[in-house]
Amino acid sequence: MLTAKFDLNFPAVLARDTQKSQGPFICPRCFAEVILHKGKIKVHHFSHKPPIFCNRGEGESAQHMAAKLAIYDALRTEPNVTGLELEKDFRISVADVFAFISNVPVALEIQRSSLSVNEITQRTENYRQLGIAVLWIALNRPELDATRYSPNAWEKWCHAAYFGRVYYWFGGQSLRPTHFDAFTLHVASTEWFESGGEHRSAGGYDKASKRYRKPNHGRVVTISQSFRAIDKTAFAMGTVSVPTCRLFVDVQNAWWKK
Repeated sequence: MLTAKFDLNFPAVLARDTQKSQGPFICPRCFAEVILHKGKIKVHHFSHKPPIFCNRGEGESAQHMAAKLAIYDALRTEPNVTGLELEKDFRISVADVFAFISNVPVALEIQRSSLSVNEITQRTENYRQLGIAVLWIALNRPELDATRYSPNAWEKWCHAAYFGRVYYWFGGQSLRPTHFDAFTLHVASTEWFESGGEHRSAGGYDKASKRYRKPNHGRVVTISQSFRAIDKTAFAMGTVSVPTCRLFVDVQNAWWKK
């Protein structure tokens, strides 16, 4: 996690703006002591002293921490962004970044590999109960620039929730929305003779892949300028179930339908 407190009566401080000599530090959620890490490779951060009984900061990779810090820094100078906070604790959920964007309360949540689809669904419902629009952001992967890609359950859920697009972090507050087109596999033609001499053949046709999709990228968008809040009713499609929710969705037209 990127923030901690000196004391319950103090506001949270950023790890990068703090020195070890200013400690001890406590977790804003469980109030247990945390350790400040200021290395030369990973983003400056705090971690719980063992034994650990709190899940704040759990499952955060170096890339995840770097992304939310970069998004926070990029939004700080935007005139339509107010109330900006890192790791805003609503007790039922902790938003990676929270802000009022053009007066709309928005929680920005960045992908963690440890989060299950059930947890994502629950957090999305929690934000709706608080009247907050949520934007789930995936970390970019080089495989997305290939002609075929195998989305995981997390990405399939986002694709269904956000009207056929997944948002990948592209640096700063920039995101690249990606639609997953169907991917076609070719089944090669084969011929053979049965033991009785009868000629047989198979294949020679195309079929839609169940595993792979073709990434279809839209134009890069910015969090502070390209989005609006939308209320969405619950629905289920195949194995994906999306609850009634309030989402922060970009206003770009469906480019994959052109």
